[in-house]
Amino acid sequence: MEVSWLHLIPLLPLVGAAINGLAGRWIPKAWVYAVALLVVLLSFLMGVFAWVHVARLEGEAAQLRELVYTWFSVGSLRVDLGLTLDRLSGTLVLVVTGVGFLIHLYSVGYMDEDPAYWRYFSYLNLFVASMLLLVLADNLVAMFVGWEGVGLCSYLLIGFWYDDDAKAYAGRKAFIVNRIGDFGFLIGIFVLYFYTGQVSFQALKVAPLALGVASTAAALLFVGAIGKSAQLPLYVWLPDAMAGPTPVSALIHAATMVTAGVYMVARLSFLYVQAPGVLAAVAVIGILTAFLGAIIGTSQMDIKRVLAYSTVSQLGYMFVGVGVGAFAAGTAHLITHAFFKACLFLGSGAVIHGLHGEQDLARMGGLRRAGLKHTAATFFVATVAITGVFPISGFFSKDEILARALNTRSFDFLTIGWNGPRIVWLGTAIYLLGTLTALITSFYMWRCYLLTFEGEYRGPPEVHPHESPWVMTLPLWVLAALSVVGAVIVLPAHDLPITWEHFTEGLFARTRGALPAERLPEFLAFAIALVVAWAGLAAAWSLYAPSRALAGDERLARAMPRLRKALVNNLYVDEIYDRIIVKPLWATARGLWRVIDVMLIDGLLVNGPAQLVAAVGSAARRFQNGDVQRYAAVTALGVAILVYVFLVRG
Repeated sequence: MEVSWLHLIPLLPLVGAAINGLAGRWIPKAWVYAVALLVVLLSFLMGVFAWVHVARLEGEAAQLRELVYTWFSVGSLRVDLGLTLDRLSGTLVLVVTGVGFLIHLYSVGYMDEDPAYWRYFSYLNLFVASMLLLVLADNLVAMFVGWEGVGLCSYLLIGFWYDDDAKAYAGRKAFIVNRIGDFGFLIGIFVLYFYTGQVSFQALKVAPLALGVASTAAALLFVGAIGKSAQLPLYVWLPDAMAGPTPVSALIHAATMVTAGVYMVARLSFLYVQAPGVLAAVAVIGILTAFLGAIIGTSQMDIKRVLAYSTVSQLGYMFVGVGVGAFAAGTAHLITHAFFKACLFLGSGAVIHGLHGEQDLARMGGLRRAGLKHTAATFFVATVAITGVFPISGFFSKDEILARALNTRSFDFLTIGWNGPRIVWLGTAIYLLGTLTALITSFYMWRCYLLTFEGEYRGPPEVHPHESPWVMTLPLWVLAALSVVGAVIVLPAHDLPITWEHFTEGLFARTRGALPAERLPEFLAFAIALVVAWAGLAAAWSLYAPSRALAGDERLARAMPRLRKALVNNLYVDEIYDRIIVKPLWATARGLWRVIDVMLIDGLLVNGPAQLVAAVGSAARRFQNGDVQRYAAVTALGVAILVYVFLVRG
């Protein structure tokens, strides 16, 4: 259905960013807050209206479309700024604007004393506008604009306090690492256009593609997702992104930027089902990333870094979902994760605010009794959700992914052709490693909760913990409630018409191959998941019970000192990258500068001719010294030589 107002959804936050960015320094602070919140709220309300309208439609008609204008046309390439809102993008619009509005509201209290508050809210509005364009775009080029927009905003927000060298470095690191992935994304667009002449999703969906072309394009686009969604090996920027203000961490890690890669794979499901080898690689990289993020998270002492590695791990689960062809399960976990991870990050921000900037778990403890009751309660609910304790939302979305991985048939092989060798254990291996990761997730999240809110207060006595103002606690309660009721839309019971899978019926392409087989009865799989979640809690309690506190870390350090040290230092991944990539690149750059730039370009091509002319001029200048007698002598000598040449020898 064609409409003429869909562009207002991303345009309103863009207008808010322009107003606050250009005039925010001079207008009253309350006006800055009002503009920033109002534009996101209006986008949310328009998204609700559009979503309700689309939810009433059926089949291919269940979408709203708008051709805003033709952006450019070169030869056979025509790129429109076209927007499409269907049940998937419409739901993501609600998540981005809804959670984004709560983060904006929270930021009013968190950033109130920062002198650059106007710049912060301008960047935040621009971030939401870019993410909305990414979600609503109906072609790859427009999606790429939003893709790059959130990358730019992440750089601006992570390095918001740029006068601190460490924070400025974290912003640059995020920007550069994302550019590596974005290069692959751009080449993937070129490949698809070269072989199909199309960039719109509707045209690409029906365009015939050879297996090699589909696999190449899907792999290159997934490289972009690896960078944007922090998967192996490009996840290293995301833990350092904690340098930005805590609401920024919630926005980047929960509802916007890092989920863009998952959304892209789900949106292009028609392409990925034509590349089964790439889908298998997506699932393998996802589960390895999930495991790696979880084990590193067990040893972090910065509350925000624990949640950062948790985000890396949960994103891995989402890619497992889309990688095994369970696109509905993967996107369902994207939605539930937005709720409970935003609640966790904003809860950590409330803790930091209440402790006057403290982020070290070793200097916390007992905060539930010390006055942060609202923060403790909401953090508890979100922890229950992420650890997969029944019946909160994370239990259903995460374990639906693991069940689909275990039961998958069509992706139990790695092949470059349809008749390639079968690896029947791939789904089982993903399930087992995913279940182990769920156990570790439950352990480190309950460790984080116990060290923060239970036991005795371990911070300096001059710091008196206090609860945050209502503009910060209200979003926590809303997000905690959404973490609970989110279970309704992700229930895996396939006979219920209200499930996410039924709601998105027909949006995602179906994988080829045999239908999924039930290797484990559903109730048994859920029972295992429930036991795993409680086992993680029991393990955390045995080490970090209120009476033990930090003694648990000491016991682990004594039991496995080398592994513990490696985990504390993030498995030395940054150091490894620095040695095998960064330093060789610097050495190569210095060598090229000295040989190519200094010697060849400057020496031979630029400075060399200039120096030659200067030398010739310097020598010739000796004969032009103003001495008339010397000029006469030289003239006479020249005449004598000419006479000799032409008269005597001639």
